[in-house]
Amino acid sequence: MNIVLKVGGNEIDDSSFLEKVSNLASLIRRDHHKLVLVHGGGKEITDLLTKLNIETRFVKGFRYTDSQSLNAVEMVLSGSINKRLVKALQQNGVAALGLSGVDGRILIAKKVSREGEDIGFVGEIVAVNTYLLDELAEEFTVVLSPISVDNDSSTSLNVNADYAAAAVASSLKSELVIFLSNVSGVLKNGGVIPKLGEEEFLNLKDSQIIAGGMIPKIEAALFAIRGGAGRAFITDAGGASKLVSGENAGTQIST
Repeated sequence: MNIVLKVGGNEIDDSSFLEKVSNLASLIRRDHHKLVLVHGGGKEITDLLTKLNIETRFVKGFRYTDSQSLNAVEMVLSGSINKRLVKALQQNGVAALGLSGVDGRILIAKKVSREGEDIGFVGEIVAVNTYLLDELAEEFTVVLSPISVDNDSSTSLNVNADYAAAAVASSLKSELVIFLSNVSGVLKNGGVIPKLGEEEFLNLKDSQIIAGGMIPKIEAALFAIRGGAGRAFITDAGGASKLVSGENAGTQIST
């Protein structure tokens, strides 16, 4: 089975969370599944920008990324966080290879605006080097930073990690894509929604029952399914382990 795992950036500095992720990767690889792990890193990017006296600004929910910010974003995502994940996996016996979308032109993106507003060096994925990813995943767990390259390889672009994971999953036709969260699934009235379709999602978003960082996860899961991925789930590390073992857990997203 080909699995894509999206790991958010808010918990990556937590050693117990890293241990859960590495145990999950070990379980996946032990069962001879291929694994591509796509990660974010928003909290640490903001911390570095603050230290560098660079303003953090969001436009319509997207981080505005000028040339100075882009250098910091690339340092954090393709540098410190990527290698921290690689080391955690390797300490748990998982052969891991850390890359960004720039390497081997794995992720090619185009610069985008947000509702007509310029948001700097921010892109959306237009092509994935599936051949290279698939070959590498035979031997390694690929740990992928979502920093991407434009079509002529002249500029790096900052891509939302949820959407990058969706593009990878749809391009690889992954049988399973899991968006890790700090909660066990999409919640409604304190309980986990076992299966969430697009219409119900839009209704819950309009009523603000679903809000914040959960929205891009669901949107990305829908994109992955529409693009050819098999099943998409939002859950925590414990739920992800159950999914890999063939049990039900978390919230399955359906179109």
